[in-house]
Amino acid sequence: MKRMVTGCLVLIMLSACSNSYNDPLLVDGTRNAGFDYDIVQCRNLAEGHTKDALKRPAITGAILGGAINAIGSGDDWAEDALIGVAAGGGVGALEGLDERDKTRRSILLRCMQGRGHRVIG
Repeated sequence: MKRMVTGCLVLIMLSACSNSYNDPLLVDGTRNAGFDYDIVQCRNLAEGHTKDALKRPAITGAILGGAINAIGSGDDWAEDALIGVAAGGGVGALEGLDERDKTRRSILLRCMQGRGHRVIG
């Protein structure tokens, strides 16, 4: 059981390694004047809006993982519940990271477009 949980966590962590928020922006044409200044300002805006985005998914995952493992367990329910809490919290945090990354990228793109830059992705 423990090996399976560990293996699943490793696979999930590897699949969550994409970091589209930090990928360079695609611009249709040349960059406008002030692009570098605006991108710093827009990144600060995006990061400010999503600074607490990991708490809820990690806590939810920990609660669900602990409950599911404790319910489906036999004699050693406390140890299984702790494994479920750790695994569920980890999975929830990774899902939160992915969602935060997507939200930040979306805010960054809209902010740059709102400042007159021809950003397409």
